[in-house]
Amino acid sequence: MKILIAVPTYETITPDTFKSIYNLKKGDHWCEFDFVRGYDCATARNNIATRALETGADYVLMVDNDVLLPEDALLNLLEDPKDVCLGYYAHRNAQNLYGGKTSVCRLGEFNYTWQYPAIELLQMRARGEHKVQIHGGGMGCALIRTDVFRRLNWPWFYWVNYPDRGVLSEDLYFCEQCGKAGIPIYTDTRVGCGHLLRRMQWPV
Repeated sequence: MKILIAVPTYETITPDTFKSIYNLKKGDHWCEFDFVRGYDCATARNNIATRALETGADYVLMVDNDVLLPEDALLNLLEDPKDVCLGYYAHRNAQNLYGGKTSVCRLGEFNYTWQYPAIELLQMRARGEHKVQIHGGGMGCALIRTDVFRRLNWPWFYWVNYPDRGVLSEDLYFCEQCGKAGIPIYTDTRVGCGHLLRRMQWPV
């Protein structure tokens, strides 16, 4: 399969993030790397999705510029492939490594404060529960089947500012559009990523 691996950012990519992408095990898949810089994150993600469509990629793997991927992340995400499958990492408000909240949210009623704690995802992994359906989450490590973008209206990623000063970030907006279109979202419990913002690294 052809996979576009791309980093959306208006800043720069950290050396550790680039190294983790370079070290990914890719199997027999053909991978292309792209680095979209100089845009807000929503615009960068939309540009990446457009490039994936234009180049005929089967999947796009989006990696935030402060996320560290385990070496087997891509192969695990592609195993029993889903339309959308996310890795997970420490939420920006996590206070500790195992009990702290992660970037992915439980399936159920709309509530993006209902994040899985890392310890629960690690327990699932120990039981052999790898692909777990979720409500959505952050897209610092997100494998998306390119055909998904053909099934959704553009813009696929959009930052929403509500009149009450609430916000819906561009990645959660995408997850909401998937939900409305009946496209399920999963996380892979084996793909625990490091998050440089929090200086936290899940065991791999």
